[in-house]
Amino acid sequence: MMDDLKETIRLRCAFCRSEQFALPYTDYSPPGHSFVVCANCGRENDVTSLLIIAKSKGMEIARAYADGLVEQMKKDLVNSFKNNKYIKIK
Repeated sequence: MMDDLKETIRLRCAFCRSEQFALPYTDYSPPGHSFVVCANCGRENDVTSLLIIAKSKGMEIARAYADGLVEQMKKDLVNSFKNNKYIKIK
């Protein structure tokens, strides 16, 4: 089920919402509690704060996807039992 959900969450500058950061080299992974510089506005962003924001965005996406699955399951159940006089789904 979750194989259908593939989303990319990019880190964004807290000040200008840019996704571009000035990194020293390709595939650089900054340690926690460090700062990265935005390539657009030049301000420093706390890596931990950026990751917390990205995690909350991921939770929003997962919650919306789960809500959609629940609604689809409810529709399927209603369609399965619509002619049954003993089982009613609200």
